[in-house]
Amino acid sequence: MVLDRYLLREIGASFAAVAAALTVVFLAYSLTRFLTDAAGGLLRADEVALLTLYKSIIALEVLLPLALYFGLIVGFSRLNSHAELTAMQACGYGRRRLQRPLFLCSLLLATAVGAFSFTVRPWAYSAMFELKAQADASSELDRIKAHRFYLYDANNRAVYVEHISRDGRSLSGVFIRERRGDGVVVMSAPSGTLTPFATPDRHRLSLSDASIYKNVAGGSDFYGNFATLTLSIKAARALAREYRTKSEPTAALLLSNDAEDRAELQWRLSTAVSTLLLALVALALAETRPRQSRFTRLPIAIGVYAVYYNLLGLGRTWVEHQWAPSIWWVPALLAAALVVLWNATPFARAR
Repeated sequence: MVLDRYLLREIGASFAAVAAALTVVFLAYSLTRFLTDAAGGLLRADEVALLTLYKSIIALEVLLPLALYFGLIVGFSRLNSHAELTAMQACGYGRRRLQRPLFLCSLLLATAVGAFSFTVRPWAYSAMFELKAQADASSELDRIKAHRFYLYDANNRAVYVEHISRDGRSLSGVFIRERRGDGVVVMSAPSGTLTPFATPDRHRLSLSDASIYKNVAGGSDFYGNFATLTLSIKAARALAREYRTKSEPTAALLLSNDAEDRAELQWRLSTAVSTLLLALVALALAETRPRQSRFTRLPIAIGVYAVYYNLLGLGRTWVEHQWAPSIWWVPALLAAALVVLWNATPFARAR
């Protein structure tokens, strides 16, 4: 119907504008956080880009309901402030009739957000955790630059390399100093080969024509030359994948009795419910007087949203600590407030 398409176009434009603005802000925020690690040599440019992408994908389950919430308020308030809704009512279209296509679209988006939380959210978290684990585990190798000293193991080991190949495996001018108790071991070699993660938790460094000087407190010093010297270096972090509740598939969470798993499952289920409830709140808050600013209700809308999501986060924490059986009391509170709001506003009572 022409009127339905017009309403959807107007609300859709507000939704798209809010969604784009929120996404840009979140991208900038995430990029700033990861660039801090990149400046410290802990992340490469491609890793920063991927981590920002994964973080933004995860945030969509919150950004899209928020964009719909404010898009409905701004879009419907604009129509009302320009007296377009009054004109539509004069033509026999009641408010409930005008809300119907918007409610159906909100229901469709709520379903999509729920499916997103069940499938895309754990995949994005899994990919992000794996990438961060690899970056952390290899940071002591891949991020080493030539002509710099690096300290490891609480400053007990110092490493200096004159030249590093592009792939980070061929080294020249290698110098290593280690403290072992009260003694000191100094190793140097004109060249060497590095094999990252030769085992899941260790790197292998093969030095050619290596020289070793060992000073032992209270004992004899030692000096030796070796045609080939192989060292096994413990990695800062192993590549083993850690168990992360947020990255677990929804099917696995359904079979778990762990409190954190239960909280994560309830959170994923709540995203669809929250999307629909917030859309209904937005329709109720969109009532303004003719020629009144479309932003009149925004402070109230911001307050409602902030209180709701803070309580939802609090409810999740309570479930994780087994202080509450579920987080559903928060959507129930919003639903009760919604009933009161709809019965108290002319927008909702109008047929």
